[in-house]
Amino acid sequence: MNQFALLLMTLSLTGCDLFHRPFRPTHAPPAEAAAFQFPLGFPPGEHTFIPSTLAAAVQLAMDDFLPRDAKPPRNASADELCFMRRESYDVLAKSLSDGVVLVAFTPGKGVCVTEGLTLDVGATYAVDVRGWRILTVQR
Repeated sequence: MNQFALLLMTLSLTGCDLFHRPFRPTHAPPAEAAAFQFPLGFPPGEHTFIPSTLAAAVQLAMDDFLPRDAKPPRNASADELCFMRRESYDVLAKSLSDGVVLVAFTPGKGVCVTEGLTLDVGATYAVDVRGWRILTVQR
């Protein structure tokens, strides 16, 4: 193979990364969206306030814990498929200091477990909220 062909092949392979679209959530069709009516003001009752640094730290840790583009193994069991869904996990987040947030993922109660099966899944992340990076992970 000559150098020009090798260069073209290398550029075409790296070019694929240039066209990778960032994740965007799915939106409901216009008719379904139009049917939803927002209440006047935020509804009364119990609310969960999530400070911006906690919300961003949870998202950063979740993107590492369960990447959006992760594919299940070829012959994945029902439990393995369940554990690959983000909604299968409860989240506990706590600011340790001004610069570090702990984020823990544990399977929701009664989620994804075939009777008699116990799996050690989940993880706790230490997230640096000043540099927006993962300091360490405990599994």
